[in-house]
Amino acid sequence: MLYLKSCPRCAGDINADSDMYGMFLKCLQCGFSKDISPEMARNLFGEQDATPEAATGRPDQQVA
Repeated sequence: MLYLKSCPRCAGDINADSDMYGMFLKCLQCGFSKDISPEMARNLFGEQDATPEAATGRPDQQVA
């Protein structure tokens, strides 16, 4: 999700993203980054499953 002109440092555009450690906000212009809590992520994006498999969109793989 993109938040236009929301950066507190440069008034640039903020992108909301996630990695294996959780969700964060990052400015596309200056690189400002801020980790967000799971509670804040739920408020911003609604109810989502926070498991790494759900974040990457890959189903569980089974080894034969």
